[in-house]
Amino acid sequence: KANMKTTKSRELKISSVAVESAKTGLNLLKGAILEVIHANPEGVSNTELARLLNLESDFNGNQRNYLTYSLLGLLLKENKIHRDERTKKFII
Repeated sequence: KANMKTTKSRELKISSVAVESAKTGLNLLKGAILEVIHANPEGVSNTELARLLNLESDFNGNQRNYLTYSLLGLLLKENKIHRDERTKKFII
């Protein structure tokens, strides 16, 4: 069944299946990132993470690893990882 969600400009349809699929996918991606960081206690950068998980994006010939950067931001917010200010790498 489709629900309506209001954005700034219009109402859009979204099914509960789509919402649940997104939540499941998000949890799987966050779990994969945590596994990589656990396996590399010295830390990993966003670029390294995107490369290791084959999540690099290409935008008009330029690397834009926004997906992994956003996921890292969520994990930081949840206090599941930290950023080493000296090395700029993400650690547990």
